[in-house]
Amino acid sequence: MSKREDIASHIVTQIGTITQVKTVTREPKDLAQLAVTSFPHVLVETANETRETISSGSTPGREGTIDFLINVVVHGDNRDTDRNDIMERIEEKLDLDTTMGDRASDSGVTEIIIREIGETAPFGQSAIVYTVKYFYRRGDA
Repeated sequence: MSKREDIASHIVTQIGTITQVKTVTREPKDLAQLAVTSFPHVLVETANETRETISSGSTPGREGTIDFLINVVVHGDNRDTDRNDIMERIEEKLDLDTTMGDRASDSGVTEIIIREIGETAPFGQSAIVYTVKYFYRRGDA
């Protein structure tokens, strides 16, 4: 498994332990097809990445800085409050180990995006941009 995939899986696993999150996935779902009991729903997607060659002692390697989009969808009458609550719980959970179980050199929330889905109330959507820096050797990214 690539480091990118390993980190993404780790994020999904950590979010999955948050009792208030009802579903977490890596593949998009049709929100209209999800049961009300599936919310809050979280979709984790790999996004942009920058890479550069670095030297760590005598071992040359590469450092990647990758963004993950952690999409949060809530359902109900209190969508702004519910959205804020879930985003905070996700950030707190991931902040417990910014090395992602020794998979990364650092990680953290770099941006919060509120995404309104037009007139599709009672859904509320947001995205957390979660940035992870990691070191790898060619062939294991």
